[in-house]
Amino acid sequence: MAQRGVQLEKISCSICLDLLKDPVTIPCGHSYCMNCIKGHWDGEDRMEVHSCPQCRKEFIPRPGLEKSIMLAELVEDLKEIGLQSRENFSPSCLMVFEIFGVRCTLPQTHL
Repeated sequence: MAQRGVQLEKISCSICLDLLKDPVTIPCGHSYCMNCIKGHWDGEDRMEVHSCPQCRKEFIPRPGLEKSIMLAELVEDLKEIGLQSRENFSPSCLMVFEIFGVRCTLPQTHL
């Protein structure tokens, strides 16, 4: 079955595993929270080679970072419908959201 709706992995940071905060997209195309990728690259400053935590592509010099307005707006839209972070939802709620693109409406007691 084809999945509809938003796949959480596409709007989540692979460093902190939460929804993107101040999202930036680095030259290889992967996206991270601004502070997460800055912290990762700060740890690589001694080597003067900066890499993507996912694909390991290296960048020399350290790329500049600008907030991705489109991703930021998407994350904000999702927050408005109640999707805050993975911890707030049971696996079945996440599956409903990812497959059907709708928020689970069952009482919070099933979490």
